[in-house]
Amino acid sequence: MQIPQKNKIITWVSLAIMATSCIIMFGWIFKITALSGLLPGFPMRFNTALCFALLSGALLSAQLHPKNCRSALFFALALAGTVIGLLTLAEDIININTGIDQLFATDPSTLIAVMPHPGRMAFNASLNFGLLGVGLLFFCFNSRYLHIASQYLFHAVTLISAIAIIGFLYNVALYNSLFYVTSMAISTAVFFLVLSLAAALLNPSLGLAAIFTGDRVGNQLARRLVTLIFFMILFFGALKLETHNSRIFSSIDIEMSLLALCFLIATTLLIWNTANWLNRIDAKRKLAEEEIFIINAELEKRVEERTAEYQKSEQCYHSLIDQATDAIYLMDSERNFTEVNVSMCQMTGYSKDELLQMNVIEVLDPEELKNSPLPEISSYLGKPPIERKFIKKNGEPFTAEVNVKVFPDDRVMVIARDVTSRNKMLQEVQEAELKFKSIAEKSMVGIYMVQYGKFIYVNPRFAEIFGYRQEELTNTVPLDTIIYDTHRDYTNQQVKLRMEGKIDSVRYETKGKKKDGSSNWIEFYGSRAMMNGVPTIIGSMMDVTERRKAEDELKASERKYKVLFESNPVPMFMIAKDSLRFIAANDAAAKQYGYTKEELLNMDATAMRLPEDRDLQLRGYQDDRNKTRIARHLKKDGTVIIVQLTTHDIVIEGEPVRLSQTIDITEQYKAQELLKKSEANLKAILNTTDTAYGLFNKDLTALVFNPKAVEFISYRYGYKPESNSHLSDYFPPDRFPQLHKFTNKVLNGENINFEVNFPQEDGSTLWYYVRLYPITSDSTEILGILMALYDISERKNAEQNLKTAYKHIQSHINSIKDMAWKQSHLIRSPLANLKGLTTMLKSDPDPQILEHIETELDRMDAIIIEMADDATTKD
Repeated sequence: MQIPQKNKIITWVSLAIMATSCIIMFGWIFKITALSGLLPGFPMRFNTALCFALLSGALLSAQLHPKNCRSALFFALALAGTVIGLLTLAEDIININTGIDQLFATDPSTLIAVMPHPGRMAFNASLNFGLLGVGLLFFCFNSRYLHIASQYLFHAVTLISAIAIIGFLYNVALYNSLFYVTSMAISTAVFFLVLSLAAALLNPSLGLAAIFTGDRVGNQLARRLVTLIFFMILFFGALKLETHNSRIFSSIDIEMSLLALCFLIATTLLIWNTANWLNRIDAKRKLAEEEIFIINAELEKRVEERTAEYQKSEQCYHSLIDQATDAIYLMDSERNFTEVNVSMCQMTGYSKDELLQMNVIEVLDPEELKNSPLPEISSYLGKPPIERKFIKKNGEPFTAEVNVKVFPDDRVMVIARDVTSRNKMLQEVQEAELKFKSIAEKSMVGIYMVQYGKFIYVNPRFAEIFGYRQEELTNTVPLDTIIYDTHRDYTNQQVKLRMEGKIDSVRYETKGKKKDGSSNWIEFYGSRAMMNGVPTIIGSMMDVTERRKAEDELKASERKYKVLFESNPVPMFMIAKDSLRFIAANDAAAKQYGYTKEELLNMDATAMRLPEDRDLQLRGYQDDRNKTRIARHLKKDGTVIIVQLTTHDIVIEGEPVRLSQTIDITEQYKAQELLKKSEANLKAILNTTDTAYGLFNKDLTALVFNPKAVEFISYRYGYKPESNSHLSDYFPPDRFPQLHKFTNKVLNGENINFEVNFPQEDGSTLWYYVRLYPITSDSTEILGILMALYDISERKNAEQNLKTAYKHIQSHINSIKDMAWKQSHLIRSPLANLKGLTTMLKSDPDPQILEHIETELDRMDAIIIEMADDATTKD
């Protein structure tokens, strides 16, 4: 018995699923809808989350507990999850209500046809829990057979969940559920897939897990192919689901053909990648073979050199043995080697001398000897070759086919051939046959083989499509049993042509007949082949009933589309891309262009375009992309109109057609042209003005600057402004507090004007006049702020110079006033004396009085000179 292994992948997967399940149960208990499922619209039932938590907890305990899967905790958790799953499964099968559905949490969901039991998990979910739980419980027993059974139970869960995921991605309801019972959510299917794969890693050497976990070439190839194919199925499934939901394509045929093309391309790339990988391995193998060949040549050369020393009488004998491709050795009655050839040495890795000192038992597998001891030598007489396991000198085992010949003198000659590669090849062939059978048995399409007018093989899907069992169709009834009466002659004719070799392969649709008498539509693919000399038809088939139904619905849709086209108020045309002639035009198109519909149908599209625009028109028809553009069109009266042209290329009856929609936007276009001219004029003004402008949004984030503003910021801060910068990057609040107060007023609708200054390093000051305006929309909503800065440094410096000059003049006036007051007192004294002396002189002309007058005049002259000196000093 193998002990379940510990693996980090199991631990992390168990932790993730258990944590997620607990969160979902928390959402159910506290009625938090957002937590009740992984994906919106795909809630997970409480019992489902509980079972996931229990079984993932059991896996986790097997990894962390010293007793592995033998612990009581592992058994209890696995048993609890199994019981809940099997009870729910019994409710669906026996149609009973055990009360377990809402035992732990109440489900308020409304009863619907597809979910008739609130709180109950899906049928295939309960089946998966039962299989997964039973598989885990088997690990509690010391039985290899139970462990093998548990591994295949895990594989069954993986298969069911993978089918459910594929059904969801490819919108196949049969795969989402079993027997069209309730279907599990995509998130539940993903949980089962991941958990079952993790459980399979407990014993990776058992079941299908052994194919993907080994390190041999086949294991590596299996991992490589399955991983790429799995992701390819998921990718194209998601792509199909997205295109189907978004209705990108107009019909399911386009979706299916595109999906088939993508599968073909992806498969080709997969084959190319795998072939290159195998070629690299093959190149390494060839290199190793060449090295072995060189070594073998050297060994043969040595053998030839030694055999030259033997006696001439033994040359023929030794030459015969040594040149044999099979290993040949002789032994005595005690099974001691008495002679060996080169091939024997090469096969075992021993030298000839070493083998001649050994017994045969020493090169045989001791384990096999325990189970199958060597018989007496005499018992080999008349027996066919047998296979025995040998051990090389380096310990490597290999299998050899042994043919024993006993001579009368009790000598024994043994011819041995290494059949390890042959056995491996046979095993690989058997595995390939098993894989083919597995693929055919699990294929989504029907597969069949026909000989002598009967089916010699049909897969389960083939029988299921017609409501039969496999054994009811195999080698029993004629092949036209499954063909509807009205289509049998045509179908038999197709079979006859292939059986007679007139055609090799064929593909056709016919009407089938089910076992219950109902009909369906079938698409057959078949090719002629020879099997054991018998003409055989090998092929596949698909039920295309739904596709035929979709085609009928498509025809009805086309009729509705025609009504929509004719009654559309927007002018619409259908134009043949090869001839540019109008195929169809609606009434709105005829009215807009002034033609009748009959006139339009006799014209081509070039008649509606100006001569100088026709080359551009032809290039547009060569472009297959669907797009909207502006074009100039001509009306019947010669009027030129501007239209918004929307085109979409479609295929009608195998011919490329352009569906065109034209909307007259002449007036709108003229208005836009005027707006562009206004914007160009405004841009010219902003680029040439000496005022710096900056536009900011409501968050004071810069939107755009004119060149003058860029020049100002580059000069002031040494870097160019960025469009996502903030106003505070250029006017910090601590330096310009009033500016940030003003912005709040501007955002409330006010206009603000003020002055700011920037001291320079040379002691001068730059002055700017700042104006702030709110930017409003047509609805008077304030969208942002426009800031304008004008350099007023020259004006401010002139004002400052005038103030300084005024102060100097005022100081001079005050000095003159002081001096005049002072000197007036000095001058008035001699003048007063002169007046008195003059009066005295008139009454008494005394010479002494004249002397006094001269003295006073000299004093006055000195005072005047002193005043003149003072005035010069002041200046």
